[in-house]
Amino acid sequence: MADSRIWRQACHAAALAGYRYKVWFRRHRRHILLRLRDGDLAMQMSDYRQSVENRDWRAALPKALALGPLVKARKEVRLLDELGQGLMRMGAYGAAADLKIARRHIVQGRADNEWLGQDISGQVLVLDLMETEKQGLATAIHHSSSIARALSAASRVIVLVEHRLIPLFQRTFPEADVRAAGAGKASAYAEAQIFAGVQHLTALFETDGSVIRKHFVPLKPDTARVAQLRQRYRKDDRPLVGVAWSSSNPGKDLPPLAAWSGLMGRTDFNFVSLQYGDIESDLKVLTDGRPERIFLDRSIDQLVDMDLFAAQVAAMDAVVTISNTGAHLAGALGMPSIFILGDGFKRSWPVEGDRTPYYPSALLVSKRERTWDQVMKEAEGSLERLCRTGSV
Repeated sequence: MADSRIWRQACHAAALAGYRYKVWFRRHRRHILLRLRDGDLAMQMSDYRQSVENRDWRAALPKALALGPLVKARKEVRLLDELGQGLMRMGAYGAAADLKIARRHIVQGRADNEWLGQDISGQVLVLDLMETEKQGLATAIHHSSSIARALSAASRVIVLVEHRLIPLFQRTFPEADVRAAGAGKASAYAEAQIFAGVQHLTALFETDGSVIRKHFVPLKPDTARVAQLRQRYRKDDRPLVGVAWSSSNPGKDLPPLAAWSGLMGRTDFNFVSLQYGDIESDLKVLTDGRPERIFLDRSIDQLVDMDLFAAQVAAMDAVVTISNTGAHLAGALGMPSIFILGDGFKRSWPVEGDRTPYYPSALLVSKRERTWDQVMKEAEGSLERLCRTGSV
């Protein structure tokens, strides 16, 4: 019906232009329809993007849902990425997963041995959480809870992750065979009869927020290391609060160091740095020249030993951090956490509300076009309540 309407409009325009153009239109009907559909698609995408820019999520969501099948039919990979990300952020997890699988099939083709929900009991499954270079630590951590559900479906599951995650994932999922992605990938695929990536986990197990929350499985840190670090950091009865404030990603919208001064000036908390990199100059600004206000443990380098970093995070009473790998790790560990988020739409966190089903113990403090001072004030109040009640 839409095609016939578009075609009638095209023919009418051709008739107005003269008989010669009308004949040409009829000869090139298919090409014209595709071009007109592209124009209609471009207009609809522009309308959707305007709703996103206006932060009008009630308008943006139905537009994205309507655009999904059209973009999928047209095999527009870039637009599938854009809509999939948007739908995920607006809580339409099932629709987002459908577009992600469609994108995969367009780019890589449909494989005979990929897991799309069929019965795989009695088979060996390779679960590749680092299928592409873009799927790093945060991606694997974000979807880690679904490993437990995959384990119940196959006779054996080989999980491929970045090598720094092996101890943490193996401890959490002892029934899995956790290996480093990279050199061992070929042998893992050779052993398995079926495979799945992050997109498959999303499509199979993460299509509804309540279901994601219900099946949350916290990662298990090394309890001996946790106890050791907690003893090292704890000076008195004040809560231990882990903090991280900076990112190597220049595209992130982050609070300036000065905006942290109110929180860092609190004497009723003991602060521990969870920030990576060379941070001595940052500490001077954050602590108003008293860097001892924030405990910096130089024996821990999260870029080298992620399992030790996980133990450090788990040693805290609470975590306050920007969006980074540490935020995903704190959430996946089930730590009471506050995530401070900018307004950029390309980030992975929900656009509305202050929770994410992937991390039930986390509270999201989003900028929402406010000043960073206002945002940090809210985070400070949330931390007070969190430490008083023990939960978000």
